[in-house]
Amino acid sequence: MANSTGKAPPDERRKGLAFLDELRQFHHSRGSPFKKIPAVGGKELDLHGLYTRVTTLGGFAKVSEKNQWGEIVEEFNFPRSCSNAAFALKQYYLRYLEKYEKVHHFGEDDDEVPPGNPKPQLPIVDSR
Repeated sequence: MANSTGKAPPDERRKGLAFLDELRQFHHSRGSPFKKIPAVGGKELDLHGLYTRVTTLGGFAKVSEKNQWGEIVEEFNFPRSCSNAAFALKQYYLRYLEKYEKVHHFGEDDDEVPPGNPKPQLPIVDSR
């Protein structure tokens, strides 16, 4: 996350950019590419910082179960006028990071198949 000057240290910035590249590749391979980084309160969202914080707390399901989105919002220093920031973070996490978390953090199989490669279906057997 940002330091007191509002900017991330160079090493953190490099990690954040590498993370974004990997995240974009992940979404592209799934047929859900994104071009723009989402913004909350007029400020570009630090997706790497959000992912790191949520996974540190146990992942999306745990954070949601414990309703910790409000706590996470405080770490991002959004303007006070942004009253829906917790809701926005949760929605952006779902859109951009939740599937990535399941695959890369928890090691689950990616159950989504890229377009053009339908999931194999079992043959229908007529048992008359």
